[in-house]
Amino acid sequence: MVARASSVMTRGVVTVRPDSPLEDARALLTGNRFSALPVVDRGYRLVGIVSTLDVLRAEVEGRAGARVGDVMTREPMAMSPDSPVTILSHRLRRYGERRVMPIVERGVLVGVVTRGDLLRPPDRRSMFDRLLGAEPDDPELPPTDEARVGTTAGEVMTPLADLVVAEPSTPVSAAAAWLSANRLTALPVLDQDDHLLGLVSEADLVPDRLSGRRGPTAARVGEAMTTGVTAVRHDVPLVKVARRMIKHRWRVLPVLGDDDRVVGMVSRGDLLRAESPPPEPDAPAATGTPPPE
Repeated sequence: MVARASSVMTRGVVTVRPDSPLEDARALLTGNRFSALPVVDRGYRLVGIVSTLDVLRAEVEGRAGARVGDVMTREPMAMSPDSPVTILSHRLRRYGERRVMPIVERGVLVGVVTRGDLLRPPDRRSMFDRLLGAEPDDPELPPTDEARVGTTAGEVMTPLADLVVAEPSTPVSAAAAWLSANRLTALPVLDQDDHLLGLVSEADLVPDRLSGRRGPTAARVGEAMTTGVTAVRHDVPLVKVARRMIKHRWRVLPVLGDDDRVVGMVSRGDLLRAESPPPEPDAPAATGTPPPE
């Protein structure tokens, strides 16, 4: 039996309107750990999609006060509920920037499928529940990330203590479950001394049968991870980090300390949540006789 998009898609989708302030999209993306939001009109018809990359680019360009419709991708790729999951997987994996596929029926948005959805275990509801359209139990979602104040990668990153980290010996099945449950793009793979060995991402693990890939053939993360990944130093200014992430379309960057050990990860979401430190108070006026020249 061919699995269809309707069997893996998420219903009850969070959306925004094209006339919504970009700040609204920013809050929804960061508060829910979403990478993109479908944009719909009053009739719930899909008119675009807005991503963390779109919002981050607008902020770097000084357009944070824009409307969603000004920065969204118009006429985004979408699929129907009857689309085979094999084609869905292929498109979500082939197009590296795409993590969210809108599911549309007669022009109306009815759901989305993410790479994380494709990494979840098969639906274990009874046949009776599936026929009635009953929704599966919602997984326990991770807590909302807190905004951090700072101007460098190290000040706004998610620190190592709060990260989900893999080792080369971690089972691939465990890494896939962690990525899906926590709505993460990638996990850092570290050795016992916290040195960076690579990243294991959704794209590394999502099956793509149309490309001859039934799923990761490796049993352990060390055989499936991407090596030679780029990292950033903890003292690099946020503007520079943001511009590099926009240019290369990176979603996350490991952050290294002075000893070249991983101290955290910085994501697009971290950059969008970041708050600038309050301005320093004006220095008190000098009193007394000034020193000689």
